[in-house]
Amino acid sequence: MEETKKTNPNGANNTTSDPREQIMWDIYVTKLAGGIDNAYASAKEAGYEDSTSRQITVRCWFLERKEHLVRKEMLSTAEKVLKKAIEYKTDKVDAETGEIKVNTSLLSIQVGVATTIATTLGKNKGYSTRTELTGAEGKDLPAPIISLIRE
Repeated sequence: MEETKKTNPNGANNTTSDPREQIMWDIYVTKLAGGIDNAYASAKEAGYEDSTSRQITVRCWFLERKEHLVRKEMLSTAEKVLKKAIEYKTDKVDAETGEIKVNTSLLSIQVGVATTIATTLGKNKGYSTRTELTGAEGKDLPAPIISLIRE
């Protein structure tokens, strides 16, 4: 009788992760930092079967980690734009009039986008905003009607 190769040697399931996930992710991120985006090769190197390696990018754990990586990169970019906006130099001098010119529409767009990204993606890093909810004309909201009957 022919012995079949076990495709899940670590017994991973919905509650137990496969240690190859972290190994594959570390390889993938290292290669990504070097400019190579090849999840298949990273999965093969981590010990996944060929068929699993070909489908690795649709695995929930991979999608979640990649989304986190994308969001982290977006937040980093937003922070750089905010820093640039704060340090924005108004040193463009009009050759004819000698007046300092600032491209305020571009600056406004940069700050708006950066602020949106920072307050949504960076809320756990100190970029949160507080919104007060009030009724009409700033009055208190109506109290909810809840009946708690204890017997």
